[in-house]
Amino acid sequence: MKLNDGLVGLLLIAFSLVLLVHVSAFPDMPGQNFGPSVLPSLVAVGLILCSLVLIVRALRASPRHPLVEWDAWVTSPRLVFAFLAVIGAVAFYIAFSETLGYLVAAPLSLLVVLRACGVRWIAALALAVLVSLAIHHVFYTLLKVALPWGLLIEYAW
Repeated sequence: MKLNDGLVGLLLIAFSLVLLVHVSAFPDMPGQNFGPSVLPSLVAVGLILCSLVLIVRALRASPRHPLVEWDAWVTSPRLVFAFLAVIGAVAFYIAFSETLGYLVAAPLSLLVVLRACGVRWIAALALAVLVSLAIHHVFYTLLKVALPWGLLIEYAW
């Protein structure tokens, strides 16, 4: 699927405006001329400027492109299912990672995605577990990011 550059520009401007409104509520730093909202605000303004360039180029383009162009994969039920499986797996992880814990929710999510993409059961199961453990090690041990333990809180290390 390809979105028209003008439409992408409009969407990015809307996102940038929401970002600007959100960061305007950030508190000021005492004794500082600038606070934590400066960098996100600069990024949002830069994104608006780049989006305006996209919109102008889309309006000048000849011939005019449709707002949405569908790719060939959209007609394949297997590929559409794999796409929806990725979205569903991410939604599942977001909804249940606190309750189940990373070490339960992540391998389940990854297993669903791998199977939807046609990976065999044994390989998908092994990959889901090994990749989840590797990511857990990197984030929890090396980067000191507290991942949710959920059901496995008694076994937290």
